[in-house]
Amino acid sequence: MAIRKFHRQVVRLRMAVGQRLANHSRHAIKVAVHRVYNLSQVLIPLLVLANLALIIFDFGFHPFRTVDRDFYQGLSLLLRVLFFLMTVRFLAEWNERVNARAHVFSALLVVLTGVAVTLCWRLGQPEPDAATFWRDKLLLYAAGVFLFLSELSVLLRFVYRRRVNPSFLFVFSFVALIGVGGLLLLLPTATTSGISFLDALFTSASAVCVTGLTVVDTATAFSGTGKLILLVLIQIGGLGIMTFTGLLTYLAAGSVSVQNHLALTSMVNTNRVGSIISVVSRIVWVTLAFEGVGAMIIYSTFDASHFARPVDHLFVSVFHSVSAFCNAGFSTFSLGLYDPLLRYNYPLQSAIAVLVVLGGMGFPIVFNIFSFARQRLENLVRRLAGVPAREASTRLLQVNSRLALATTVALLAVGFGCYLVFEWNATLRDHSSWVGKCTTAFFGAVTPRTAGFNTVNMAELTLPTIMIYLLLMWIGASPGSTGGGIKTTTAAVAYLNLRSVILGHTRTEAFRTQISDSSIQRAFAVMALSLLVIGLAVLIISANDVEKGLLPISFEVFSAYSTVGLSLGITAGLSAASKSTLIVVMLVGRVGALTLLMALVRQVNQPQYLYPKEDILY
Repeated sequence: MAIRKFHRQVVRLRMAVGQRLANHSRHAIKVAVHRVYNLSQVLIPLLVLANLALIIFDFGFHPFRTVDRDFYQGLSLLLRVLFFLMTVRFLAEWNERVNARAHVFSALLVVLTGVAVTLCWRLGQPEPDAATFWRDKLLLYAAGVFLFLSELSVLLRFVYRRRVNPSFLFVFSFVALIGVGGLLLLLPTATTSGISFLDALFTSASAVCVTGLTVVDTATAFSGTGKLILLVLIQIGGLGIMTFTGLLTYLAAGSVSVQNHLALTSMVNTNRVGSIISVVSRIVWVTLAFEGVGAMIIYSTFDASHFARPVDHLFVSVFHSVSAFCNAGFSTFSLGLYDPLLRYNYPLQSAIAVLVVLGGMGFPIVFNIFSFARQRLENLVRRLAGVPAREASTRLLQVNSRLALATTVALLAVGFGCYLVFEWNATLRDHSSWVGKCTTAFFGAVTPRTAGFNTVNMAELTLPTIMIYLLLMWIGASPGSTGGGIKTTTAAVAYLNLRSVILGHTRTEAFRTQISDSSIQRAFAVMALSLLVIGLAVLIISANDVEKGLLPISFEVFSAYSTVGLSLGITAGLSAASKSTLIVVMLVGRVGALTLLMALVRQVNQPQYLYPKEDILY
């Protein structure tokens, strides 16, 4: 009996010790996993940054076809460690209360890292197949950039939580992108014979600010790698890097805080706070769709015999489509669209002109017009089918859209008519047919609206045309677009207010709507600041390059501020001080002078008192 009792006590003691050891082991495992997870939170951003740095090194210092086995073995080791840490992070976050979209995005990053490991291993094999090598290397580069942007979105969430001024973030993103772009253009493989730092920074600023002014010949100074860098800078600059990272922030977090919503709303220039993520997504997809269709049309207008390889034909088509829709004005031809192979290619010019107009209309306005047209078409189909029409939304076509559309049509019509009249015996003499003259005149009316392409020799323009160009460049594109200038709605509000003052009206109205006093004040503030910046820049450049002449310098500054890119041929010959001034002017014109001041000046609360009013003599 005593032996049996002792045996039971031994069994209980053994079970207790086993349970304690098991609990201790589970606790130790949890502690170890938690420590690895905390370590991964620190190491993953560093490894992603190191991976991007290695990719840039390979991209910028090695010819694309180079097979360096030691390099890919080292990169493969880094990616394997990154894959392990990302897997640990994914498993550690699995039980947390996180949105399902965030789990899917985290799993996607793990899979993408695993794919990058496989690609890196395949690239390190001896004598890889040429087509497979190109595909795998491009995919590896894309994976590295995507991983970097995903980690950047995490940093962006932290910045948003700090309630940083959205205007400051918007301006800083362009400054940072210009700096990074300038460094990338300094890479040995980006140029054919080297480039100075100032010229690289100027070209980067021109691409990011979608201006198109160049101090070197894009066709001959940059290699295929350099032109690819320019293409990426134009695309990101046209949409804004915060648009991409903001969308990735939403995917990574599964939701967006109020601060994120307000920041993105300010950056994409829309007042639809509740659906900002859907607006950002539509901007990206619509842009890619327009550029894809435009690239296919441009591809069909080029003569394939002018290209050594089909890939060159495709790249030139994509480059011009992106450059046109983003209103950048960059071309891979030395003379732009005035090249002998292109100056009489009227289908190409028409396609680019349409892309420029679409890109310059502004995404919120394009979406609003599309919704209005869709509802009208749907009701028309219902009436034809004998089905009652849906109840139309009140004021579906907003006043912003009406003003932008009316101003755009008026400016294009005035520009087209003036170009025909003033250039009939000048630049239009080279075009014998009516189709050629009308296409060139229409393109001439479109291009100063922040596009920057030229189908004629700019030095041969008559003085009246140059003066019309100054006005068109100053007004620019519509708000929320890829273009610059004071914007069409600003010019429209100023005109309507002037008309009201002349007629003695106490209110400014348009399309049965009263325009708010704040909109009028903002319009005149934008106009005054633009003239102040332009005047100061003309003064600085005139002091450094007086021999260039006042008219060419003024044309250059108007073109830079409005991110147009047209020039009377003095850009490359400007001094270092003048080039630096134009860099600042391009940045101010792209982000907006008012936005820049709001980013630098601390906002104050509205005062709770009112002073007595008094009319000022004028």
